[in-house]
Amino acid sequence: MLYPRNSLNKIKKWYDDDQILLLNGPRQVGKTSILMKIKEDLENTGKQVCYLNLEDLTFLSDLNASPRNLLKYAPNQSARNFFLLDEIQYLDNPSHFLKQLFDDHKGKVKIIATGSSSLEIKAKLQDSLAGRKISFAIAPLNFEEFLLFKQSPLFGRLASETRPLAMQDQFIALLKEYLIYGGMPAVVLQNDIEKKKILLQEYVSAYVNKDIRSIGKIDNIAEFNQLIKLLSAQIGNLINLNELGATLKITRRELKKYFDLLNYTYVFDLVRPFSINIRSQITKMPKGYFFDLGIRNQILDNFLPTENRTDAGALFENWLYLELKNSMPSENIYFYRTTNQTEIDFIVQKDGRYSPIEAKFKVFDRALKNRAMEFLRRKNPVVNSGVCVNLNYNQSGDGIRYTDFMNFLAEL
Repeated sequence: MLYPRNSLNKIKKWYDDDQILLLNGPRQVGKTSILMKIKEDLENTGKQVCYLNLEDLTFLSDLNASPRNLLKYAPNQSARNFFLLDEIQYLDNPSHFLKQLFDDHKGKVKIIATGSSSLEIKAKLQDSLAGRKISFAIAPLNFEEFLLFKQSPLFGRLASETRPLAMQDQFIALLKEYLIYGGMPAVVLQNDIEKKKILLQEYVSAYVNKDIRSIGKIDNIAEFNQLIKLLSAQIGNLINLNELGATLKITRRELKKYFDLLNYTYVFDLVRPFSINIRSQITKMPKGYFFDLGIRNQILDNFLPTENRTDAGALFENWLYLELKNSMPSENIYFYRTTNQTEIDFIVQKDGRYSPIEAKFKVFDRALKNRAMEFLRRKNPVVNSGVCVNLNYNQSGDGIRYTDFMNFLAEL
């Protein structure tokens, strides 16, 4: 069964336009399944569709020989044809291939393609495609998609002011599962806990420990693996490059190369500090978050339940970052921290204003003061009232709104 993904609605809006649609993302996050849903969607509306997997050497060698060879696979030579190309990075020169087809057959050929590592794609897709393509980042399942894939009766019932307590407890239990095993589709669909762990172990071995090193041409394997483990252990914390360099005994230049590699392969994101119009000194160090919590926990070999671990708050913060990133450009997400340790987990930018957001993996029975949010609002007229995302409490007052994580997701 193919489940719909939220990204599909964004992609559908571009069916009738000429631009090439490129789906990027890590391996095994569901790009091929999305492509097959697109195929199903197009065929149901009478469109002419051809799907080609470029891991098939027959297709690959044929298209490498000449971009025009794609046309012989057209279902209807006299109509507009949609070509769905899986793993476009395997082409020798995908940039030339796509540009020639776009320029010579615009209006008759519509290409929707997938590519795994954005580093591979970036190396092969040159500026000649500017204005000719629209890119979509495909991530692991967000929490709403997670509920759908688990066929949970709670799907579609995120927001409610009168949610029964039993339903709220079910939401929290499912959230805890997500925090431990993440949102990789195959892992979510697997109900056996031990099999979940095996799938995650295989993914880390194949993608993180092999593919990414190969893509980045990493020579010192132990050094790179140690960096990933250190970063896994400090999600939500400041990333001090000097300390990391000293610990790993590598240069700042080498560290930057590794961080770029992890970013381009979608594994690890750096979030910049918020500093607009703030007089007090702000730290310049970024914070970091993993693309999937199950992968992160596998790297640390820690699948303890949230009740028995010290990093449950960090997992919740990482989860909230991923949900924010799913709903807005990552460049619009910041954090706030001064040198005297005044801190707010996230500051998100929208329409010229900034909204502070705190992640609290807690059950509240009353609102608490947040001096950091009060200070930030006093210093910046463009800063909105703050939001504290938590497990159960919904109440407003004193310039901060408490909202449970289900209601917050419904607002995104």
